[in-house]
Amino acid sequence: MTSIEMEIRTRLDVIFSKYTPNTQLTEFKEELVADLMEAYQDFAKQDKSHDEALDDAFAQLGDIDIVLRDLSQTDKTNGANHDDEPKKAPFIDISDDGFHVGNLHIDGRGVRLGDDIVIDGKHDKVQFGDWLHVDHDGARVGKKYYKFDDDSNINQSHFDENEENASAPTWAAAHHNAQIPTSDKQFVFDYRDATVNFYTNDKTDLITVDEYFNRDNARYFARIEENDDRVLVSQGDHPLLFHVRTLINIGFPKNFDTGYITSINHSGRVTAQHLTLGTFNLVIHSGSFNGQQIKATTAAWEVHSGAVKADGLTFEKAEIFDQSGSVKLLNAAISHAKISATSGSVQVDNFVGGGQFSANSGSLRLRITELTDDLKLHAHSSSIRVTAPATQHFNFDLSSNSGMVTIERDENIHFDKNTTNYKRGFYGTNPKFTIDANVNSGTIKVY
Repeated sequence: MTSIEMEIRTRLDVIFSKYTPNTQLTEFKEELVADLMEAYQDFAKQDKSHDEALDDAFAQLGDIDIVLRDLSQTDKTNGANHDDEPKKAPFIDISDDGFHVGNLHIDGRGVRLGDDIVIDGKHDKVQFGDWLHVDHDGARVGKKYYKFDDDSNINQSHFDENEENASAPTWAAAHHNAQIPTSDKQFVFDYRDATVNFYTNDKTDLITVDEYFNRDNARYFARIEENDDRVLVSQGDHPLLFHVRTLINIGFPKNFDTGYITSINHSGRVTAQHLTLGTFNLVIHSGSFNGQQIKATTAAWEVHSGAVKADGLTFEKAEIFDQSGSVKLLNAAISHAKISATSGSVQVDNFVGGGQFSANSGSLRLRITELTDDLKLHAHSSSIRVTAPATQHFNFDLSSNSGMVTIERDENIHFDKNTTNYKRGFYGTNPKFTIDANVNSGTIKVY
């Protein structure tokens, strides 16, 4: 047995120690050992240290307590004998108002089990108490959020740099096109239920809007209103009795670097690629955002339920808030960042800049290429992990109210305070910026 496998087994022993061992738990543990060994090898090829690669591998496990608890109770469930227990006939009521069996109720409001909503057809969601919540783009189980893969049968679009973005999808039965002259006004695109794609068109001073529908009816087409301050493009009529598949492609000129754009999406997906704008704002009520190569002076993204994923961001100032979902950024250069998630994790790789990052009930993971300002990090009930630049000197102030603080620097490090849960000092000889991290209940690691 290698030393790495020994460390993996030791960590798993701690996780499994809360549960009564049985055959199912033992088999599951062996599967995890193999998976974690493979993940460690993958991370070791890119990470700087053994501990960092091992932490990354275990971070992929997420919260497995629910699985372990179920497996630990399997033997008890299988061995129980209920033959002698009296059987009670469930209460049954069938009427025009609905169907009721015991605590199960099926009526016009949806499907409920006791007081918990199981299926709510009006709002297209599945919910079980505060533990399970499923909607269009993902599922929240406890404090974990899982994004669904795109479904090719529902409002999906495919972006390919080699393809014309405004080309008609094969399923389209109707196409509506509008061209709007650029100006210094705010352009607001408000779509209730659609997939919206932003891209760069080949025009000089025109914004192009191409709408595709699988049903042909002019009342579905967008409405365009203009006043002294803004241009509003809002989605047309949306039938309540049946679903209309809708794809919106919106193109901006390459030289629109002063453009002021706001996208509002109530239920759907938003993607954006190769944009250069002055201001790029997003409001997503129930959906997801995926972006690539976006440059703007300022950005304000607000997502109420869904995931944010982006690669290649260049912003002077950006505020990204996700209420229920994860934020994952790659290759982000943000001089002044304010990024937070209420119920989900925040992960930023290859980050250049500074600012504030917080996660209320999810992990916070940053890999920093260069600091250009102070960095302030906060997590409520999870871990903070930071890979600091090896060639840049920095101050640090790291504290955990309930957990360990670790900093992996063997040389050229100076401590003003060094305890298990609080470390303050500086790395190098001429630090300019400070990494300030605090967690209420969890650990902090700086690599």
